[in-house]
Amino acid sequence: MFLQLPIAYAQSSSVNATTFGNAVNPILTNIVDPIIELMFALAIVVFAYGVLRLVWGGEEGRAKAKISMLSGIIGIFIMTAAWGIVYLVSNTVGGFVK
Repeated sequence: MFLQLPIAYAQSSSVNATTFGNAVNPILTNIVDPIIELMFALAIVVFAYGVLRLVWGGEEGRAKAKISMLSGIIGIFIMTAAWGIVYLVSNTVGGFVK
């Protein structure tokens, strides 16, 4: 009367933390870090462009310069936060690698 279904037991293969850390750390250091550094440099260039536009642009370029400077500051803040998150993840994963 009762239908017996095979029960799938979870295999007790523990994830090796060292293997996980060895796989993630090169990705963070070789791919993610250079992208964040490039975006950080781009945000600084946008901010510097806004400052130069403010200094040399006169009255007509002042509004666009303020927008450019604000965009640069926001970009710098976001890239700093992203860098912090990447280092937090890297140090957390790196803590597994001993």
